[in-house]
Amino acid sequence: MQKFEYKIVTISVAHLKKKDFQSELSRNFDQWGGEGWDLVKFEPVTESWFLFDRGSTTEFIVIFKREKSSGLPHVL
Repeated sequence: MQKFEYKIVTISVAHLKKKDFQSELSRNFDQWGGEGWDLVKFEPVTESWFLFDRGSTTEFIVIFKREKSSGLPHVL
């Protein structure tokens, strides 16, 4: 049976607007992908103060997963 581990990252909208953050984010995603992390979900978090307020996105939640290693050596 496969077992997974998860990485949860929050990214604020303010960070996304910074000049060099896009390239930093790209480097991080590339690194995590190289470590076996697979992007599962990129979801906006919306904040609202009133019942009928449409709200605004304040941050994003990013979820990655990868299969847990068994800790046993692989047999060739």
